[in-house]
Amino acid sequence: MPGLVTKVDKTSGREYISNVNWRAYLGHVMFQIPVVAGESTFDQPGAPSFRSLFSYFARRRISGSFLNPEQHAQQQQRGDWQVNLSYLLGLDWEIPCEFQRVRDREKQLEQLKKAAQGDVFGHVIGTVAELRPQLTIAESNARKLRDQLSNFEVLASYRDLSQRAARAKTEMQALGREAVSLQESLQYLESALSSELPPERTDLQQMYEAAGIDLPEIALRRFEDVSRFYSSVIANRRTHLETQISEVRQHIAEGNGQMAVLDVERRDILTTLAGRGALEDFIRFQAELATLETSAASFRERFKAAEALESDSTQLEIDRSNLKRRLQEDHHERKSTLDRAILIIAETINELYDDRSGRFVVEATENGPDFKISIEGDRGGGISSMEIYCLDLTLYRITTERLGGPGFLIHDSHLFDGVDERQIARALTWPTRNGRGRAVYSYDELRYL
Repeated sequence: MPGLVTKVDKTSGREYISNVNWRAYLGHVMFQIPVVAGESTFDQPGAPSFRSLFSYFARRRISGSFLNPEQHAQQQQRGDWQVNLSYLLGLDWEIPCEFQRVRDREKQLEQLKKAAQGDVFGHVIGTVAELRPQLTIAESNARKLRDQLSNFEVLASYRDLSQRAARAKTEMQALGREAVSLQESLQYLESALSSELPPERTDLQQMYEAAGIDLPEIALRRFEDVSRFYSSVIANRRTHLETQISEVRQHIAEGNGQMAVLDVERRDILTTLAGRGALEDFIRFQAELATLETSAASFRERFKAAEALESDSTQLEIDRSNLKRRLQEDHHERKSTLDRAILIIAETINELYDDRSGRFVVEATENGPDFKISIEGDRGGGISSMEIYCLDLTLYRITTERLGGPGFLIHDSHLFDGVDERQIARALTWPTRNGRGRAVYSYDELRYL
């Protein structure tokens, strides 16, 4: 068979084909799925596959294929039946394939959102609005401490110098208090010195004249002796005060000198200490900076995650809306294809039922294409089975015309459980009466073929 890649068994020498190559070959000859070595749109996840396409032409009850017309298996996912039905009907199958990718992303995003709102990650992610001020403050605190550390110099004698500066300040305060006391003493001594003056000679003369009258002359001293004695007392007193004043001024000058020296020393120490500190201070600041930067980095990552969640959510809405628009445009462009399927199903329903009508609706929704076939009447098992029959027969006819198809349509005989005998007879003979040969079988019939 051309295009069939075979291998030779080394033991028996017989040719054989691997299951993978066999599926690829059947998919190509039945459904024109390209067999390519390079990249192809059919190589992407979710693309039409032989197994899924073929299952519409060989439904089995054990797989749950008789529950819904669009599903050939109970566990078949939306994306799979949307893609494969679109391909069989001749619609753009890549659009529902992209819808499935959007759903997958939405599922992941929903899981992340639930985790972000729960106890596990609720405190880890948060919202953009909540995290923005926290991130700004954390980055500002880290930046301030980083700038402070960049100008920080470790000084080995930091503690000794700081203690010396403190002692200098204490001594200056003590000298200042002493200077106040000395200034008060100086003012007092200077005031006393200015008041220590010898009496005027006229006052002494008057005193002695009065004394000459009142006292015996023998008790009086000579005026010159008394005057000299009194002047010597005043002179001694002034000399004593001047000596004290000189000593106080000397103390004040020495105190000012000491204060000046201490002030210079303290200023030099503070200049030395400016921007410097002890090694343990530097290590402590580094540890604090590491904590702040870790906190800022954590907030930054949480902020990015929150932004990504919110941005992805918005983007998914946009993608879903764009895909719906593309799907609507595709259905509009392939109107003749859809009309063909609708007419075949309507024709088949009319052939099966004399008193019932039905319709086939293909709708472009925000969740991809929906394929709904309905027949009027009670929603019992019989009518539901005939809806499946109508869709499968339509797929058979369209696929045969477009792609070649498998050339047969197989149903588990349980498809006709609960179906009126008239509909069973018409379903089994309709392809023959329609001039298309015997193409519809049940498993029971296959045993006799």
